[in-house]
Amino acid sequence: MKKIMCFACGVMMALCLFGCSVWDGEDDMELTPEELESVNHEVPKLSSGSGVSAIQTLQIYTVDSGEEQLVPLKVPLDADRVTPEFILDKVLENMDEKIVVTEINVEKSRIYVSFSEESAPLKKCSETFETLILDCISNSLLDNLSYVDEVVFRAEKGAYHSENYSFGLDEVYSTK
Repeated sequence: MKKIMCFACGVMMALCLFGCSVWDGEDDMELTPEELESVNHEVPKLSSGSGVSAIQTLQIYTVDSGEEQLVPLKVPLDADRVTPEFILDKVLENMDEKIVVTEINVEKSRIYVSFSEESAPLKKCSETFETLILDCISNSLLDNLSYVDEVVFRAEKGAYHSENYSFGLDEVYSTK
């Protein structure tokens, strides 16, 4: 029991040190248009902190279908760069429902996520479950991508229209 507690304390210290090293207090909102254009190709590399060996994790959200609520989930980072595609892959891997994202695009500080019109959340979803899916995806992206301030959802053929919601082509679903 003592070894487990020591290990848990060591992991917690490593995570705290890692968190402090990632947050440097600088305002990253001052990006040039060239930097914003290159964001799909050049995402900052995560640092491992102070050299303490720890498993790096990423916090995303998933849906607890039984309780009908969002649940934060830590997933291991198996890549050295966090991209929108990586985050969405991890979110979709942890969902019970099959969700097909057809396109992810970042322009300026806005991310566009397009869904297949043949799968959830556009088809066969209650309003509550659809809201949970959209919140899960938008929260995961906004929490993990410092250069993204707004999330826009679309259908693969244009504006987002489901049985429960209709959004304009560039209507923002959520913001930081």
